[in-house]
Amino acid sequence: MTRTSTLLRYIYVGLAFAGIGLALGSGLQVARALDHRSAPSSVQETMNRLIDPAADAIWASVGTIETKDGSHLRAPQTDAQWLKVTGYAQSLVAGAKRLQEPGLPVGANAHSRLADADTPGTRTAAQIRADIDADPSRFRAAAVRLEKASDQALAAARARDVPGLLNAGEALDAACEACHAAYWYPRTTPMRLPSAEEFAAKAGRP
Repeated sequence: MTRTSTLLRYIYVGLAFAGIGLALGSGLQVARALDHRSAPSSVQETMNRLIDPAADAIWASVGTIETKDGSHLRAPQTDAQWLKVTGYAQSLVAGAKRLQEPGLPVGANAHSRLADADTPGTRTAAQIRADIDADPSRFRAAAVRLEKASDQALAAARARDVPGLLNAGEALDAACEACHAAYWYPRTTPMRLPSAEEFAAKAGRP
């Protein structure tokens, strides 16, 4: 590595910390998450560290705001804002890839309490593990679907494509809900999810 490239690397890292300040979204943090020594050790930790915060941030970054003056589209505007969204999408891709690794524990152990464990009927770590082991390819397919939606979000963020980011957000929501319904939610009669067109109409998208 040349002295110039080293200097540019330091400048980039400095700008990332000073100008962006992401909690989980920066490229540096994603790289650390991909490092074997610090990679999430379970499905629950992958959700907590890589997927949930990033997905929530992407959904919050773009959408329609209803005010007394009418509807307004909220979307990233500055270089820093788009870079943040790109980092969130990278975090999602990393998380989706981690979920595809065979044998990844659901929780720290079979008795780990998962999110919403106090909700009656919520599946336990042991129950989810049994479901995954019964058909590993099904769980992997769900993770691949999440990765494809995450790739879609990443491409839209890099292209600064607001409609594309909206579509990616819908794809992310569908991928998340499908997996949660299959493995995590209580085993009750599922509600019918709206189509993309119905979702867009209810959300008031232009």
